[in-house]
Amino acid sequence: MAKKRKESDTNQTSKKKQNPALQKAPEGSSTQRESFPVVGLGSSAGGLEALQIFFSHMPVDSGMAFVVVTHQHPGHESVLPELLRRETDMPAHEITDGMSIEPDQVYVLGPGSHVTIDRGVLHLMERGHAGGHDAPIDIFFRSLAHDMHERAIAIVLSGTGSDGTLGIKEVKAQGGMIVVQEPSAAKYGGMPTSARDTGVVDFIEPPEKMPECMQNYANGPYLQPRTPQEDDRFTDKDLEAILRFIRSRIGHDFSSYKRSTIHRRIERRMSVHGLEKAQDYLDFLHENRQETQMLFSELLISVTSFFRDPEAFKLLQEKYLTELVVSRPDNHEFRVWVPGCATGEEVYSIAIILSDIKQKSRKPITFSVFGTDLDERAIQRARRGVYPESISVDVSPERLERYFSREGEDMYSVRKSIRDMLVFAPHNVLSDPPFLKIDLLVCRNLLIYLQQDLQKLLLPTFHYALAPGGILFLGSSESVGPHTDLFESLDTRWKIYRRKDVPTELPRLPAQPGKHEAEAQAEREQPGPPRQLQTNRRIERLLLSRFAPVSIVADRNGTIVYIHGRTGFYLEPEEQNPQNNIIEMAREGLRLPLSAAIHHVQTKDQEITRRAVRVKTNGTYLSVDLTVSPIQEPESLRGLLLITLTRAAPPSKAPETEKAEGENEVPPERVEELEKELLSVRESNQTMIEELQSSNEELQSSNEELQSTNEELQSSKEEMESLNEELTTVNNELDSKVVDLRQAHDDMRNLLNSTDLGVIFLDQQLRVKRYTEKVRGLISFRDSDIGRPIGDLSAQLKYDNLLEDCKNVLNTLVRKEIEVATKDGTWHLMRILPYRTAENVIGGVVITFVDISRLKESESHAESMGFFYDIVNTIGEPLILLDKNMHVQYVNNAFIGTFATSFEKVRGKKIYDLGNGQWDIPQFHALLEEILPKNTEFNDFKVEHDFPAIGRRTFLLNCRRLKRAEGAEELIFLAMKEKE
Repeated sequence: MAKKRKESDTNQTSKKKQNPALQKAPEGSSTQRESFPVVGLGSSAGGLEALQIFFSHMPVDSGMAFVVVTHQHPGHESVLPELLRRETDMPAHEITDGMSIEPDQVYVLGPGSHVTIDRGVLHLMERGHAGGHDAPIDIFFRSLAHDMHERAIAIVLSGTGSDGTLGIKEVKAQGGMIVVQEPSAAKYGGMPTSARDTGVVDFIEPPEKMPECMQNYANGPYLQPRTPQEDDRFTDKDLEAILRFIRSRIGHDFSSYKRSTIHRRIERRMSVHGLEKAQDYLDFLHENRQETQMLFSELLISVTSFFRDPEAFKLLQEKYLTELVVSRPDNHEFRVWVPGCATGEEVYSIAIILSDIKQKSRKPITFSVFGTDLDERAIQRARRGVYPESISVDVSPERLERYFSREGEDMYSVRKSIRDMLVFAPHNVLSDPPFLKIDLLVCRNLLIYLQQDLQKLLLPTFHYALAPGGILFLGSSESVGPHTDLFESLDTRWKIYRRKDVPTELPRLPAQPGKHEAEAQAEREQPGPPRQLQTNRRIERLLLSRFAPVSIVADRNGTIVYIHGRTGFYLEPEEQNPQNNIIEMAREGLRLPLSAAIHHVQTKDQEITRRAVRVKTNGTYLSVDLTVSPIQEPESLRGLLLITLTRAAPPSKAPETEKAEGENEVPPERVEELEKELLSVRESNQTMIEELQSSNEELQSSNEELQSTNEELQSSKEEMESLNEELTTVNNELDSKVVDLRQAHDDMRNLLNSTDLGVIFLDQQLRVKRYTEKVRGLISFRDSDIGRPIGDLSAQLKYDNLLEDCKNVLNTLVRKEIEVATKDGTWHLMRILPYRTAENVIGGVVITFVDISRLKESESHAESMGFFYDIVNTIGEPLILLDKNMHVQYVNNAFIGTFATSFEKVRGKKIYDLGNGQWDIPQFHALLEEILPKNTEFNDFKVEHDFPAIGRRTFLLNCRRLKRAEGAEELIFLAMKEKE
């Protein structure tokens, strides 16, 4: 079989031979471990068939190594290597300690051991019971992920339980590939289903299709060695196009993430689908909506575990967190924020150690733990708080017992005492307001995926969110970088910091973080307008420059928005304090008329023109026509002012010539009078200017005070936004709980109605709280009877002590059972029990009714049959009861005595087989077979025979059908009379 398969796969394997990523490195090469993928296959019950199918379809020269880990009992002699050799020509070895892996080889773990891989070498260790749970597949997958990274391929096959679920998460986090057997095609779907529900699986396929998926992955760009000539196969332009598509489809922007990480994750998805070009993958995204969500999850890397880095959590709990909790005042609300919480394991870990601290310190304090993440699907899984039993590898048996409860056969559920401390909500740490007054902020392995500029903005945000003395807990590969002025290092290895008590403001994170130059360049490189359109615009600009007057667009305060033409003749910026205000920049002679014109337009909203305004420029005066117009169209420019300055024609020279000749000269007295008047105007103008300056200074001071108030209001607004965010998250959590409660209520109501039980719930005053539909036939209930005392309702029961019995049960807490009959003759078993709440408080009484009418009928029938048997046994002639198949159901004492036999010897036998076949008479056959179908009878049928033990005798037989109650099996009554 394997040889035929090998020939048929020649075309497939030829691709591998052209793939440098799958070629075996020279022996002893330092890169040999990284030159080929390693496939881990995990299976349990029913996995043998899946393994055989997989290897029968796997090419023998794929360039991959295969490690098979199964659940086998210690002491069992494994023949799995031999069985696999029948399906493949690849050598199959049982693993020994220190064995180096090679491509195109199969390594099988024997019973009673665990296996790990380190630097391409397999290491065996005795199988223990970590956390009370044996998880050899998880243990190997985790080591495989950390040793092979993106070259790790994890396959989960048929099996019971959840082993492998935690391991594939580690493989996903390290960039590897996960394939799971289709649960419906597996003999036992427990392991595949648990793995599938993590949401990190790349393919769900039957075993025969898995080899093709793996070869596409190995041949894709993700595992290819890069050369300088191939660096341009995935350009920044391609990357920006994919990120823009994700942003438009899902609404999240990943442009602030590290480009190298995004690049590798996209290449991984391309390899999974066997795509080599970025444009092909972009087309694939457009055609497959599900792939967009998969890539989104891939980029978020929503993978975590309980107590990741146990030594770090132990140090945090014993040395720093306990001290911080104890230092807080009594009845303090201790607040924790875990951004990027993924599926919630780390949030629950923090809540567990806080609960441990509270129990040991007996500190009267409350805890509020906020878990947030971008991925709403991960948040939903975190809210459920249900995890596979393989978490016992990371959680101690004591904590499993105290904080978890079993859910089903292979799942753990977090107990309510921990869940009540937590709130999970979607939240974008880069754009949404932070949570405030935080005592502990846990942000592990989020910063490493962000670019440096975002890290520099995010860390001050964390400082702003932390309360004085609050602790920041980062991942082992992260640090506060240059922000040592904000945080004090407590532990350099595990990156634990304390907030320094220095003032800080909430930094302004970009609304759309990380818009890079590449994207701006892409926008600049958009195709320009057609050539004819460009020519038309150049002509328009030429005409404007030749014939349009000098124009300035300003707002109503004089701030310049736009300038057209050369304004040097009219405007001049100040030397020491240049401003962008047209009034301040106006030259001598233009400032006052310009200010007056702007004021006129502000008050009258009408265009105004001042003719022949004399403006001093370079020692001479120019005559200028000034026009100020309010802009009404377009809508986007409404409220601005259009100021135009046009050179006016110089005045006629004739009058000046006449003046020069001495005609109509102004008298000296008039000149002196005008000079005095001008001096007075100047003094008055100067006084007005000084008063205006004083008023301006006062206004400036008031403006500073308003600015300070505005900053305080802004800070209050930010706090309100943060509080609103918390209220929104709490509301989301409550909505989720309301849905759960409604579902539980519906389930309970349907359960009670489907059990066909009558149930009445009474409160402590014996008033009706709730009842099931079955009760309506026993007590006359209407919808309006909720809240009425049970004693006021009319009952169909032949029982008058119901109210008194309910009072006795409520007072004594002793349950009462009694059989009661209804007026229509049916019987019920009535139980009256105390109603206990979840806090073990008596909240009333529960009355249940179980229909026992059939049981009563059966008892009555049994009594009548007993009476019948007593009568039969008093008759001195032999009697037999037969069923429809002629089997003996009963014989009386006369029969036993006459034929010297016992009831045990004849019971259940056919009458024709009794004795030596004395009743096996054809005519007798025919008569008996007609008794029940035709309701016949016969009398004095003569039978003469040599009977065992009693000799030759003659009997006369009489036979009738025995009528019984409706629904009971019909019987044949046969009487015998010996003939003398």
